[in-house]
Amino acid sequence: MSNRNSARRKKVAGAEDTPTMVDNESAPTKNSLLNFSTPTEIVELPSRGIFYGPGHPLEGKDTVEIKYMTAKEEDILTSPALIKKGIALERLMGSIVVENINTLDLLIADRNAILMAARVTGYGPDYNVHVSCPSCEQNFEHEFDLSRYAEGYDFDAPEESIFHFTKEKTFEIELPTSKVLVEIKALTGHEENKLTKIRELKAKNNLPETNLTDLFRMMIVRANGIEDQSQIAEFIDNMPAIDSRFLRAAYTKIMPSVNFSQAAECTSCGNLAETEVPVTAEFFWPKQ
Repeated sequence: MSNRNSARRKKVAGAEDTPTMVDNESAPTKNSLLNFSTPTEIVELPSRGIFYGPGHPLEGKDTVEIKYMTAKEEDILTSPALIKKGIALERLMGSIVVENINTLDLLIADRNAILMAARVTGYGPDYNVHVSCPSCEQNFEHEFDLSRYAEGYDFDAPEESIFHFTKEKTFEIELPTSKVLVEIKALTGHEENKLTKIRELKAKNNLPETNLTDLFRMMIVRANGIEDQSQIAEFIDNMPAIDSRFLRAAYTKIMPSVNFSQAAECTSCGNLAETEVPVTAEFFWPKQ
């Protein structure tokens, strides 16, 4: 994340243009003594804009501009109605992203980077939270430095000899056992929401989890040129385990991610281990 919050990169509070939050009624008038600028932040995108197709606002762009959180965003985060519907964070992103973008169209890694940056600009980089020690299994409090989150970006442009990058911003790869040529896409907020709803629905109805096959159904666009979803679903259910493992590893290697972890020392046994930042209720609702 580049810190470029100079006065020339500031925007008028309440003047942002986003697809989900448009509310300028409370903005100060031009002659108001309270007419001050809201600082903005340039967030580096893990995807570097590579996976966005023609016409997307972020095609080929490696950064996005967000404005600092204000009292309006805190209203969003504390709205019981939005929290109950599970859309508080979506509304937050729509409110802070400066470009006119549907935030559901963003890749999951880019969405995570934006949320991490929003947390830092809103409540600072210090994040005190309880974590579990992998050695003694005791819980202890640790303070993470969220300002270092960009160090966890994980993305290297894949080799064309292994993966074929298509004009549609998807990847073709041949599975080792079945020899089926599958075409996979990078998942966005749309797929992330669908997967969450599927998990919640199955948990509510005491149905067995199918997280892996559900993930494959979201990521596979074509199989041997076939686009029919029923045929693709049947293939996924009968995919050899070797192919399944290969596809998971390939997706992890191809797609950008934010793998943010820091060393945390257990206060009980002294064990020092790399620990991922746990996103709990305190992440955007700190106790202060």
